[in-house]
Parts: sequence; structure tokens; C-alpha cells
Amino acid sequence: MSTINIIQEGEGFPILLLHGFCETSAMWFPFVAPLLENYQIISTDLPGFGDSPILDAITIDSAAEAIIHQLDILGIGKFVVIGHSLGGYVALSIAEKYPSRIQGLGLFHSNAFADDKEARNKRDKALIFLNKHPVQKFIEPFIPSLFYEKRKEELQQAIKRAIEIGLSSKAATVKAYTHAMKNRSDRFEVWKNINVHCLFIGGMNDSRISAQISEIHIEAREKVDGYILPETAHMGMYERPTETLQMIRDYLLKVI
Repeated sequence: MSTINIIQEGEGFPILLLHGFCETSAMWFPFVAPLLENYQIISTDLPGFGDSPILDAITIDSAAEAIIHQLDILGIGKFVVIGHSLGGYVALSIAEKYPSRIQGLGLFHSNAFADDKEARNKRDKALIFLNKHPVQKFIEPFIPSLFYEKRKEELQQAIKRAIEIGLSSKAATVKAYTHAMKNRSDRFEVWKNINVHCLFIGGMNDSRISAQISEIHIEAREKVDGYILPETAHMGMYERPTETLQMIRDYLLKVI
């Protein structure tokens, strides 16, 4: 199995941070330094993104296995995993297959349901577009659409940074993960039943993960820190950096 890029920093209990679609570990950098005060932070480029080579076959499960393989090499046993969007899908796969290693599970603008028919059709349309156009033609409008429309002017620098990260994505990787997300398993029962205290952060104005879906996830669990952020879409780490960092800090104090 190919070695993926993992950045391991600090001491203390391991916190694994998984980025989303058309992102890299760089998206977590503003959170890393504050969290390093108390924890060991492990951030990774999912296979095919950033400095990680792509796998022969990309699925949500194969990405999860690649991460576990690397954690085994590093001697990491139990850990807390927090995943943004696509990273949340991978985190749920890890939680399903390796529940004894999960000290805590956080979904950050993500969800445990499989794609419904409408979402699958949107993935198919994206693949048609990607097969006709250079990947940058997909990235440049896609990334801004993840931010709350009414706050785009004040978030210009954050959007610019997110686009820069996104433009490092390779066409083959973007296509492979679009297929993988379309065909991922439903893991709502994993989310509902995993025997740890969980974290859920959603956005009231998220066009990808609706507030209603966020509410369903929060209400499904007894042991959960659940938040739905106002005037926030899909990129809370950029849109609400101070608030979301504090939510993560408060959560980690409960599970470690």
C-alpha cells in the first residue's frame, strides 16, 4: 500500500483531522497551533490530494484503510477523528471498521447518509463536466459555492485561500472521489450507535448538508455536542474559525 502524507505534530492524545473534497491538510493549519497546546495533531492528505499518491482504486473504504495503515506504522492506537465533508465519510468508515480505536468522532459539515437520487444525479453531472473541461473550470466556481452567499464579500480572503488549495487537485482524483461519494455506504446506524461522545457541526445555510439533515443527526444521539451555525454554509472552519475552534476544544475536553 502506498504511503500517504501524514503530518504528526505535538504530544498528548492523538487527534486525527481529515479534510474534505478538493482540499488538503492545509485547510486545518489555523486550528493546528492552538490544538497543539494540549494534543498530538495528525493531519493527512487523503489519497490523491496534496502530497499523497492516488490509490489504484479510490473508495471511501480504501481511503479509510490507507489512513489506518499509516497510523499503524506510526504506532497510533486510539484516537479522536474529526472529518470535514468527505473527511467525515472517511471517518465514519474508520468508525465502522475499527470502533475500538475511536475515542471520539466528529462530523464537520458532513453526514452519515448515502447519497439520495438527487445527489447521485448531481455527481453524474459533475463527472460529465469534468470529462469535458479542465479541472480548474470545475474548482473555480465550486469552492465559492460552499460559502454562505451573503457573507462572500467579507470572506474574500478565505475563499481565495480555499480556491488556491482546491486548484492543487488533480482531475483523476476529483473524478475518483466523485464516484466514491456517489457510491458510498449509508452509515447512519454507525453514527447513531457508536458508543462514544460525538461532535456534529453544521451550517444553517449549507446547501450540501441541510439544516434539517444536521438536526436529524444531532437528535439521533444522546451523547453529542451538536451545533448548527447561523449565516454559515459548508466551510465553518473559514466562515466561523473562532467559534468552531472553541467547539472542538470544548468537545475534546469531554472525550479525553
